[in-house]
Amino acid sequence: MSRASSQLAFFLCGCYMAALGVHAGEHYVADHHKAGYYVAAVYEHQSILSPNPLALTSRKEALELMNQNLDIYEQQVMTAAQKGVQIIVFPEDGIHGFNFTRTSIYPFLDFMPSPQLVKWNPCLEPQRFNDTEASNMEARF
Repeated sequence: MSRASSQLAFFLCGCYMAALGVHAGEHYVADHHKAGYYVAAVYEHQSILSPNPLALTSRKEALELMNQNLDIYEQQVMTAAQKGVQIIVFPEDGIHGFNFTRTSIYPFLDFMPSPQLVKWNPCLEPQRFNDTEASNMEARF
């Protein structure tokens, strides 16, 4: 599993934690929440994309682009959590972009272990596959 997929896994775990109101041991749940309701947010920004999605790019360049978008998402999750947001939705292709070919998308993709062969939850076991590009990403979230 590479850094981008680990980052995405940790990012989603961070979003989940923010949705629960957990950050640095503090709760950010708004006082006016009632049982059966939650505060949601939708966020979209002009993603930092590959200048030419049809051209093959390096893995390093792909990770740099995705990390820039993840940095923005991380800021928005923390801001939303401070405002009492419990769940936040991001665009489907907001981290890596779109309009790729089968070949040009490859540097943006990650190996994922087969769920039939490996039982793994990256939120619960972030160091299990510590030979990835994101072996220390849990500090990010």
